[in-house]
Amino acid sequence: MVDIPLITRNRRRARAYKDAFLGGRGGGPNLAGAEVLADLRRFCHDTRTTARVSPVTGTLDPVAMALAEGRREVWLRIQQFLQLDETALAQLTEQEGTYNG
Repeated sequence: MVDIPLITRNRRRARAYKDAFLGGRGGGPNLAGAEVLADLRRFCHDTRTTARVSPVTGTLDPVAMALAEGRREVWLRIQQFLQLDETALAQLTEQEGTYNG
C-alpha cells in the first residue's frame, strides 16, 4: 500500500529545503545557501570519520562518536532533500566566505 500523505509531505518538505538553500545559477545553491551549507558540511563531518578519541582516557569515546554521527545524519538528510551532486558539493567549499549579506 502506498502512503500518499507521506509522499506528499516528503515532496513538500523537499521543495522547502530547495527553496531555503537553492536558487543560484544553474539551480545550485544561492550565496547565502552555499555559505550555510558549507558550514553545515564541515560541522556535520560530511567527509570525515565520526570516530572520537577521549583526551582523558585515550580510547574511543562512544558518547562523542554518537554526537558526531548525529550531526552527520543531519547533513545526510539535508543532502538527500537537496539532491546535490559531487560537483555542487565541491563548490560549497570554494564559495565559503563569499556571502556578505
